[in-house]
Amino acid sequence: MKKVHKTHLRAIILALLFLFAQVPHVSAQQKATPEVTIATAVSNLAFAALWVAEQLKYFEQEGVRAKITSAGGGSPCQSAVVGRSVNFCASSSEGLVLAHVEGAPLVAIQAHNSNLTLSLAVRKEIADKHKLTRKSPLSARLKVLSQLGPIGATSPGAVSEQIFKFLVTKSGGDPSKLKFVYLGGPQLPASLMNNVVDAFALSPPSAEVTEAAGKGYVLIPLGLGEVPELTGYPYEVLMARPDYVEDNRKIAMAVARALSRGGALFHTKPEAAKSALRAHRFSNPSKLDQKVFDLSFDTVKPAMPRWGNMTTEGWKKVINFAAGAGIIKDPAKIPSAEEGLLWTNKFVGKP
Repeated sequence: MKKVHKTHLRAIILALLFLFAQVPHVSAQQKATPEVTIATAVSNLAFAALWVAEQLKYFEQEGVRAKITSAGGGSPCQSAVVGRSVNFCASSSEGLVLAHVEGAPLVAIQAHNSNLTLSLAVRKEIADKHKLTRKSPLSARLKVLSQLGPIGATSPGAVSEQIFKFLVTKSGGDPSKLKFVYLGGPQLPASLMNNVVDAFALSPPSAEVTEAAGKGYVLIPLGLGEVPELTGYPYEVLMARPDYVEDNRKIAMAVARALSRGGALFHTKPEAAKSALRAHRFSNPSKLDQKVFDLSFDTVKPAMPRWGNMTTEGWKKVINFAAGAGIIKDPAKIPSAEEGLLWTNKFVGKP
């Protein structure tokens, strides 16, 4: 009886030693995997590459744990990075240009769009009146923009306003005659569906929601790449403080690579990308019905880059848009598009 007792005691001791041996190992492993914080300007499908990377755990596979939040706008997103409360900001490139002009220390290290992703929606009555569809010549669709009544925009000077000025100028119209109503992003779809505004421009799924409801029509989905000046264009980019990425090169490379893999999947395995995006909390069936999701996916898919590297030519388009739309008001402050100032590819790597 005594012998059995000792055997049990030995087994218990061995089991406890095994458990204690595992605890430091798990803690060390967690400690060895750095956590990073990534803020997005908003939570739309322009950031589809980021949502796919999060859903498929690409960040963990690249060696980081990513905490992703929405900042509620490009300016607070950038300010959070400058103030060091978050490590990275995913936001628009023309916003980065403006931040640079104002002296903010930011650099883009990855691009998760290769086209501007805004969808311009008009009231369905307007599209029907002019007998316009997405198959109509682009020139005819641009021309109708000069004939619009109130246009909804998020805030004065925002890209949702400047895109109309840019396209009206491109079509030979007078942008000074456009009338804007500043309502904030969440209010724009309802404002169009209730005839408060004639048009607005936001990334999917905002405009697509109005079409599915039969009230609006996505007349110019820029993500499809129909406007050369806004195609081959690094629209949403991953930005950080230059000193942070230089001091944390492995982390910067891991985050940039995870995001790039998310975008690449839209080309290598589009159905897998679609499934991952549909399963994500921002675009699952409880948030978007199937018709809206399918239309939104078809709009953003062509805007996903095959990898997240950038080019001087693409940044020239960003700067030209920022200057031409009035985002940069002083021509003397227009920055260079060459690598090393606003952007760098040294962290993004290759597929």
